[in-house]
Amino acid sequence: MSKTYEVKGVTVFKVPSLNAGLTYARDPGEEASQTYKAGALLAIDGSSKELKETSASATGMIVGVAAKDATGTTGAAVPYMEANEETLFAMTLRNGSAAIALAASHVKVKYGVIKSGTDWVVDISNTTANQTKVVVVEPIDDIGDTNARVAVRFLSDKQQNTPASA
Repeated sequence: MSKTYEVKGVTVFKVPSLNAGLTYARDPGEEASQTYKAGALLAIDGSSKELKETSASATGMIVGVAAKDATGTTGAAVPYMEANEETLFAMTLRNGSAAIALAASHVKVKYGVIKSGTDWVVDISNTTANQTKVVVVEPIDDIGDTNARVAVRFLSDKQQNTPASA
C-alpha cells in the first residue's frame, strides 16, 4: 500500500567511508546575514568568496549541504557535507511545490532543485539543462509513495569541490 510522507530536508544517505564527507570551511567562511537551516545547498558568493545558500534558479556550482544552521556571523566556520562523486544525499521528490508519487521513470534522470519552505527538494518539473543539479540514483521509499525520499548525487559539472580556491 502506498504511503504519503512529510517533506523533509536534505540529509546524507551514503558516504564512501567513515572519514569522508564532513568539511569545515573556515576561510573565507560564512557569507554575511545568512539564515539557512541544516540541509541547505551551499554555493560560493561570486564577490566575497564566502559560503551562502544558493537559489533554485542558480546555474552555478554547489559546494555541499549545510551540516548545521547558519550562525549569521560573517566569516564563521561552515560545516557541510561536500558535493562530490561518492557522497549520496537523501532528498524528497516533488513536482514543483506539489506532491507526486515516485515512479520508476524518475530514477536515473537529472532534475533541478527547489526550496519548499525551509527544505530543499528534487523538482521533477525542472529538467532545464543549465539548472539541473542532481541525478536520482535510486529510490529510498517505495515506488508509488508520495513525497518519497530518493538518493541523489550532485552532477559532476555542478560540484564545486574546492571552496577556498574558488
